[in-house]
Amino acid sequence: VIGMCIVGLTCLAVAEGWRSAVPRPPMPRVPPPTANFFARLLPPPPPNPADVYQPVLSVSGGLPSSYQDLYDTAVRGVLQSLETEKAVEVDFPPIASINARSDGSAASEQKVHEANARFALQLCGRLADSSVCDGEPVLVGCSSGARAALGGDALSLRDAKQALKICAGDKVVVVVSPVLDEEWDAATALVEPPASAAGLVVVNGQLSNGLLPHAYFYRPMSAFSAVTGGVARLYPGPYECFDASGERVELEVPLARQGARALPDTKGAQMALQERFGGAR
Repeated sequence: VIGMCIVGLTCLAVAEGWRSAVPRPPMPRVPPPTANFFARLLPPPPPNPADVYQPVLSVSGGLPSSYQDLYDTAVRGVLQSLETEKAVEVDFPPIASINARSDGSAASEQKVHEANARFALQLCGRLADSSVCDGEPVLVGCSSGARAALGGDALSLRDAKQALKICAGDKVVVVVSPVLDEEWDAATALVEPPASAAGLVVVNGQLSNGLLPHAYFYRPMSAFSAVTGGVARLYPGPYECFDASGERVELEVPLARQGARALPDTKGAQMALQERFGGAR
């Protein structure tokens, strides 16, 4: 029995050696699975203002010294941006008191409507005299309070769409303070067929602000119950940080993506201005 086992093992060893001596065809190489296989099945991400943000570093609007200075700079940004952009935003605090803007009272809401109307009417006057708009712009108020402050020429979003279908020429639409997603969708649709406005300017929209490139942006920074400076952008320049004296702070202010929105990340500016202001006290 032992002899038979030895003979059997010897035969197996010989057979295994013969098989290993015979050349085998190479195994086909299977490519590794791609990590983003399922991502290719998803719809593409929505367009984002950060995709086209290529600032001209030599352009700067500075820190506004007054609200009229802010209005003039913002109008300049709109006129410059509409030379190359189809739709833009202007974003700044309508009134100086942040608390008055956000305390929810009817009186404060009325102040905001009136402040937005002052800027929008000045903007429309400058647009009417410019080469980017054919005649008077179409002025739109997204709420009854906004339309009342803007005056009798202001239209609703629905009426503006109908008016653009029948009016001739290259009209620019100025939309004041959209809030709901439906209002933003209706506003941005005004530059698409069948309305096909020549340009769109959104003034101080809320909730979805940052959906369009900023023709002008200003956000004051505060600490120790005082204004320490602010972050501002004049199209086509970068977002810049300024201290309370108007001196530019050497600090990059990046754009932060939030879905389809893009807003400047002001955390670094806030800290830098707080340190500078605290050291100067």
